[in-house]
Amino acid sequence: MDGAGVAEAVLERDDPVEVMDWILEFAGEGGDRELAENCCVRLARHRNAMVRGNAMLGFGHLARRFGRLDAHRVKRLVDTGLHDGSDYVREQARSAAEDLKTFLAWEFDLPADESPDHAAHT
Repeated sequence: MDGAGVAEAVLERDDPVEVMDWILEFAGEGGDRELAENCCVRLARHRNAMVRGNAMLGFGHLARRFGRLDAHRVKRLVDTGLHDGSDYVREQARSAAEDLKTFLAWEFDLPADESPDHAAHT
């Protein structure tokens, strides 16, 4: 089965344990940036916080590997992740925001109590 077939099968099964591991592997090693980005976009809205958080990390992996992402879709999702109700999602969105800043020069308004400058001074 090719990458698209595997992605479709994993997403169809929608087993959170399988999906949260698979998305990190796919974003970190898969050869199809567009497909991996689309999967991360879809999973960034998942009902399971671990899946959402790992999708955020996937955006960082893709930025590092490919040097480009769809800013219109991805930046909004990472911004949303920075304010998610889950600590895990917020932490992973923060990591993704740092990678997106480093590799794509994107800027994010990090919550004041979580910004690197604030943490360094507390």
